[in-house]
Amino acid sequence: MAIGVLEADQVSKVYLSRHDQVNALAPISFRIQPGAFVSFVGASGCGKSTVLSLVAGLISPTAGELRLFGEPIKGPSQRISYMLQQDCLLDWRTVEQNITLGLSFRGSHGSKTAAHARYLLAELGLSHTLHQYPSQLSGGMRQRVALVRTLAVQPELLLLDEPFSALDYQNKLHLEELLVDVLHGRKMTALLVTHDLEEAIALSDTIYVMGGRPGTLRRIIEVPTEIRDASPLAARSMPTFRSLFIELWKEIESP
Repeated sequence: MAIGVLEADQVSKVYLSRHDQVNALAPISFRIQPGAFVSFVGASGCGKSTVLSLVAGLISPTAGELRLFGEPIKGPSQRISYMLQQDCLLDWRTVEQNITLGLSFRGSHGSKTAAHARYLLAELGLSHTLHQYPSQLSGGMRQRVALVRTLAVQPELLLLDEPFSALDYQNKLHLEELLVDVLHGRKMTALLVTHDLEEAIALSDTIYVMGGRPGTLRRIIEVPTEIRDASPLAARSMPTFRSLFIELWKEIESP
């Protein structure tokens, strides 16, 4: 069997403090193949963000093992890039300096990698902002810059934690379209955590439904091919999209 990009083998997480312990994640197992776009959905507190932090190597599992390309995850990896809800742009740096920041941190900032970052900025329609500062940009533009910074390091696995939740609906749809185009063009693997069921359906190949406290993996749903092949905007008007939305809603709301 071919090695998956990401494998979780009976992974659980307990947070310990001086006076208490919180069972955040019951043992879960899953396998994500190269080029897949997987979303984790579920009610607040079901362990979605814990899964993302474990995959990113920011925290360690209490039990079980996570493997990235067959190797145990022991900490942050240069093969992974992480995009948050907040753009986290540095206001005292220009857009160009912001999009190459990750390259500098990884020691890979050179003429070729910087040129690739500028190419991505142009691909997302923001080449004219190169020498501007974040304070001069709209919220949607700032998030596009953050996406460029995330992609500039050319990760093999992209982690997305509610990346568009702070945007208005029009900007959200626009960025969804851009993200799908970029990921498909590069055959990149992505893992999204979101409360937005429409976003999960429109972007994903597979949806992992989580629930309970501690969180468990309740169900794995494959998104129909006709939805996956459509743009995020066009997919939303399909009858199969609405029926899947209702199915997901009921699954999350059920005790």
